[in-house]
Amino acid sequence: MFNFKKPQQVIGFDLGLEKLNMVQVSQINGHHKIKAALSDYHNSSYAELLAEPERMKALIKRSFNRMPFAGRTIVSTMPNSKLQLLFLNYQCKPEQKESDALLTALSGRINKDLREYVIDYVPIRPVMDENQSRIALVALVKKIDAENYLDLLKKCGLQVHALEIGPVAIRRLINSMSSESGSEKVLAINFGTQKSFLTVLWNGDILLDRPVNFGLESILQALSQSLDIDNRLALKLINDYGLSNKVMSVKYDLLDTPDDDDIKHIIHEVLSPAFTQLAAEVREVLLYIASETRGGAVERIYLLGSVARLRGLEQVIDKFISIPVTILNPFYGFAVDMSVGGLENLGPLSGIAVATGLALRGLN
Repeated sequence: MFNFKKPQQVIGFDLGLEKLNMVQVSQINGHHKIKAALSDYHNSSYAELLAEPERMKALIKRSFNRMPFAGRTIVSTMPNSKLQLLFLNYQCKPEQKESDALLTALSGRINKDLREYVIDYVPIRPVMDENQSRIALVALVKKIDAENYLDLLKKCGLQVHALEIGPVAIRRLINSMSSESGSEKVLAINFGTQKSFLTVLWNGDILLDRPVNFGLESILQALSQSLDIDNRLALKLINDYGLSNKVMSVKYDLLDTPDDDDIKHIIHEVLSPAFTQLAAEVREVLLYIASETRGGAVERIYLLGSVARLRGLEQVIDKFISIPVTILNPFYGFAVDMSVGGLENLGPLSGIAVATGLALRGLN
């Protein structure tokens, strides 16, 4: 979105709802090496960090004390609460600039003063004739929100090389992985807290990025309402027992004390409708892609983000979809600097996929 001075070496910086994720990657003889990586709970909302910069400063100071990051230059995402993503269909006449055509279509799509926004877009390039309508993934951030975020980062001693959106970072990461695995037609499901995004990457291009109303909160609410427990206990249950997709002939009574198999079965039964709906969304995307690419097929599904940290998720998704499903390991094919250490404490590596994609900017 923004481009600033050329960095010596960037740090991928992804400030999520729960964690600050930071990754730095070096490149030696064309091969990537993890120089430093961190995933740390910040226990603050973005509004609190913005209102009390000392909290953010302490978080950044702790992070740099824990890991040997080089420099203070970052590529960052905007906090999701301040970012709006949408798909836009538009026509571009032969004599018209593409940016002008896009802005004209955007002004007709949203009832807002575009002068108050920073706007960037990524062309979506399905296999289509040049004369057909064009599609772009558009990112909008209010100028005041972008300035406030940049000011906050500057107060923490950070230099911002660029602001990017998650789908672009994921594309860069998976394109890097595809050079190792040979898989170039993939669907990435990036699970958030309330929404998730289905991103289709096709031979290096973003073919589709669709939001769905499914996230970690969907799972917690389903368990909380069915079992009459709070979200914290619901999260503990699925962390302890995982997401079992093994159908069992078990009768249970919540008035009794269930054993481990009973609890796994309860979790499966309660969450099955939510995952069935998610699978329907995925199948709809796959049908759309087959139509747009004239019979092309996605070869692999990658899972990342909040829900991907839950044990057994790939088996749950695999039950509904015949395509190979894998939890995304953003360090696939990467070497690790011996001075890093502590990677086993990062939690699920899939949670730092966006930060790794950001860190790869300029290296690929």
